[in-house]
Amino acid sequence: MVIIYCEMHIDPAKKAEYLQRVRDAGIIPATNAEPGCVSYELADCAAGQGKLLIVERWESPAALPAHMKGANYAALMKLNAEYGLKGGATVYTAEPMTK
Repeated sequence: MVIIYCEMHIDPAKKAEYLQRVRDAGIIPATNAEPGCVSYELADCAAGQGKLLIVERWESPAALPAHMKGANYAALMKLNAEYGLKGGATVYTAEPMTK
């Protein structure tokens, strides 16, 4: 499994509008329906006024190229640019814990 953790920063005055635009575009549910996507979440971080988190889980690295060339990724990147989001991502590989 691949986990991608993104911390993004936005002008707090623009955050509510940005989140509504993401919702209206249907980007999150559409990404969750992509092949290989285990979960894809965008969250408003309570710890920081202008901080947003994106946490993605993918079945394998093989699913990422198609996602990054797809319409959902392009739509989110367009909104991110329009609203001046800044930040970065860290990619992890993980194995499920066994009991």
